[in-house]
Amino acid sequence: MHSVKHTGGSDKEAAKGHRMRNKKKTVVRSRRLFSRKRKFMAGLLAAVCPGLGHIYLGLYRKGIAFIFTLLLDASALLYFSSIGMQINVPLLILLALVIPVTYFYNVYDVLQSADYVILHRVRNSGQEVREASPYRNPFTVERSSFFGIMLIAGGALMFLFYQKPRWLKIYLEDYGKVVVAALLVAAGLWAGCREIWILRKQRGSQNPDREKSGH
Repeated sequence: MHSVKHTGGSDKEAAKGHRMRNKKKTVVRSRRLFSRKRKFMAGLLAAVCPGLGHIYLGLYRKGIAFIFTLLLDASALLYFSSIGMQINVPLLILLALVIPVTYFYNVYDVLQSADYVILHRVRNSGQEVREASPYRNPFTVERSSFFGIMLIAGGALMFLFYQKPRWLKIYLEDYGKVVVAALLVAAGLWAGCREIWILRKQRGSQNPDREKSGH
């Protein structure tokens, strides 16, 4: 009798463990399905309207920044086409290229941000993730002061484009090409310094790991 009771208890424990494993598998499947749907929706919204995908993921400042950039670029194109000034080919080419570059980078960035959000959510849910995150934290931009500076400067430019002061037209006719060249040089220097800083940071993070492994 004692052996029969013991066998029945072990069967109940085995059945309970089996139900718990099935429940965990169901939860993991539902989370994976939700993550895929969330990434698909973010990419779809970003493709329909740049910035909406970031707002869907909770990156409100970055989403507004993409929308604001396209509005500012469209305002600049309308301004140069309406004032009848002498055609500044480099400036018009630069303004025309901003739209496709911003659009495709918006789609790429929202997919990378969705992967980070999904990986962060998996870690918080208690699932084991052994590999380090290959994605940069997109929420660091949400806490920077660049957003406010961009809104102030962009708002001032949009105000000038709609008011169309005479001195702005004269300034762009005389110094427009020089301004475009200076902006391109500044953008190249910023990109180069940024890459150098990232490489140094990566090497600095690898050196302590090597020292630890050596010890």
